This record gives sequence, C-alpha cells and structure tokens, in this order.
Amino acid sequence: MALGQGDYKYELVDGWPKLPEGWVFSLVSDAAIDSKGRIFAFTRGKHPIIVFDKEGNFITSWGYGEFGISPHLVSQSHGIFIGPDDKVYLTDAFQHVVRRYSLLGDMEREWGTPGVAGVTYYRREYNMPTGVAIAPDGCFYVSDGYGNRCVHKYSPSGEHLLSWGEAGSGPGQFAVVHNIGCDKTGRVLVCDRENNRVQIFDPDGKHMETWTDVVAPGDVWVTDDNTIYIVEQGSSGRVGVWSPEGELISRFSGTEGGVLQAPHGLCVDDEGSIYVAEIGGGDRGQRLQKFARV
Repeated sequence: MALGQGDYKYELVDGWPKLPEGWVFSLVSDAAIDSKGRIFAFTRGKHPIIVFDKEGNFITSWGYGEFGISPHLVSQSHGIFIGPDDKVYLTDAFQHVVRRYSLLGDMEREWGTPGVAGVTYYRREYNMPTGVAIAPDGCFYVSDGYGNRCVHKYSPSGEHLLSWGEAGSGPGQFAVVHNIGCDKTGRVLVCDRENNRVQIFDPDGKHMETWTDVVAPGDVWVTDDNTIYIVEQGSSGRVGVWSPEGELISRFSGTEGGVLQAPHGLCVDDEGSIYVAEIGGGDRGQRLQKFARV
C-alpha cells in the first residue's frame, strides 16, 4: 500500500529493523542519522541507544545506566540529534540535561545540572528539555521544553547566547516546546505541540510565521534540499512533508492500515526514507519503523 501523495509516496518496510535475539523495543522516543547513514534509535528501555544500518541490521548499542531503565536513575530519554561532525546530542527531560557524545557513546560535554530543574521564571537551563538542532553557522538550539517553555541558543563552542519564549498561546509563546529544527537558511522551527502549531523564528528569536495545519506536532526534520518533515502525535498520528514556504506536499496517517500508532520522533535518510519513532503503551506503538520512498 502506497502512503502519501504526489512525488512523496512511501511503503512500510516489513520486518525492519532486526533486533538481537531476546531484545524488544520499549518506547522509542526519537531517531537520528549519522554521516554514514546509520540510524540511531533513542529509547526509554533497557537499551537506550540502538544503532542500525539502512537494511535494519543491528550494529551496536550504548548508554546503559545513563538513560532509560536504571535501578538508580529516574530518566526520560527524549530527543536525539547528530551534527555534521557526527557528535550525538541527547536530551533527558527528567534529568534536565543535554549531553554530547561520540558515535561510540563517550560523553564529551554536559549542559545543565543532573536532577536539578532550572528556574522557569528566569528561563534557567533546563526544566525538562526536549531536543537539539544545529544551524548552518554551527550555533545550536535547545527546546526547553515541558517546564520552561522556551528556546536557548548557543555558540558553536557551546556557550549560552540568548533565550526566548514563555508560557502562552500568542506569537513567541509556547504550551510545550516539544522539539526543534533548523532549516538551511537558519530559520528555527519549533514544535509547539499543545498549541497545535509549528512556530518559525529567525536566528535571534524573532517570530516570523506560524504553521497551523498540524495536530500536536512532535518533531521536525529538515533534509539537505530544505524539505521539511513533521510528525504529528494527534489525529491517530500523521507524517507530513512540507515545502520551505509552508505548503503541504504529502501526508499519511495512522488510519491507513494502522501504520502509525504513537509517533513521537522522526528522521529521513539520503534516499528519502522516513524512520518514525513511536512511544505507546502495552504492545502498541513501541517501535521504530521505516517507510521507504517509492
């Protein structure tokens, strides 16, 4: 069954990926792709980071005791972003931290204080951060998140530059800053989930426009040609493809054969295939799926 419309149609790849014997997915929060085309799943289970090739073959896993299930740690794995230099940025909402790792799981830097929430009134870093995105100039942004409801900007060396946002439903205000992305012109796209919109800002945090044809947007991904992909958690789950100008090009939903159950994050490889991370309950929506472009 072909999903989507026009030049952006997809087919679900059955049996992708192949987990090691005895392993199961548990609450796959997000996914990202490195420079070699390997797909990194960020989960809230026993195996926090699981890495696959495009064919779905298992490569490695890491992050034990730092994310997901741990006898000594309350954690909520949330967002993963891999930069052009293959540095892996992970956000932990419950620990209130953002960490940068090597591809093999060596932690290189940490922002925030583990277990200590920042003061919302002052937009202190962090109160349940959710995602990271890197701009073309090397600056990066953190969506912060469930508690602070703001965005932080950092220099390429990781120094804090500015913050913007507050609770509300007006321009530049947020209900939940659920994840974030940057397009190739430097615009910052923010998933304002409970307000059912994606807000777009310039690099200095000035509001530019708002896209409202979305229901509970959970994550955004921008490809090299500046095509924008948005996963929606509402309306039984949807994945949409957008032009940089905000034109909806293609969309498919969970009502089409139950192909989506609880979408939460996504990434897109250089062949145009979409990988959707799902967090559901019981035996529904705890998986990472591949939709190949046809």
